[in-house]
Amino acid sequence: SPDEAEEDKLLEQRRVDLVHSALMLLDKHNLIKYDKRTGQVQVTALGRVASHYYIKHPSIATFNDHLKPMMSDIELLRLFSLSNEFKYIPVREEEKVEMAKLMERVPVPVKGGIDEPSSKVNVLLQSYISKLKLDGFALLSDMVYVQQSAGRIMRAIFEICLRRGWAALALRALNWCKM
Repeated sequence: SPDEAEEDKLLEQRRVDLVHSALMLLDKHNLIKYDKRTGQVQVTALGRVASHYYIKHPSIATFNDHLKPMMSDIELLRLFSLSNEFKYIPVREEEKVEMAKLMERVPVPVKGGIDEPSSKVNVLLQSYISKLKLDGFALLSDMVYVQQSAGRIMRAIFEICLRRGWAALALRALNWCKM
């Protein structure tokens, strides 16, 4: 408000509030340890992984909620496709017919319907790996985006599993990284 701006000309308090809220959010998702009393900040292993692979905090929250020591390829690909990095990939009306055809041809069954963006991401990743031919230009451009992000996100999932000591899931994630 104008009164607050008049009192705090350099916006110091506003900056302190922004930093505090950002630190609280990162602490909530276990990316850092933040002591509110002293203002001390410590990095966590999860925070290092997120930073190293440029993974956004909502994606890390999703991984924290859904990662389990024993997951199938179906569940792992579903988790990958739920990543926040893909939240702006829409399912267009003209793509639904081709998506239905691709869903039948991909090697790993896809959880979810054709209308879900996460299913589209999952199908596009598997289509890329399987070298399936796509017809629509919009699908091709979305597949390029998924393909460019896939290695980094799957590698982050691998490292999270590795740091948690989940060898079976880490191996499964690493195999997806290598494809």
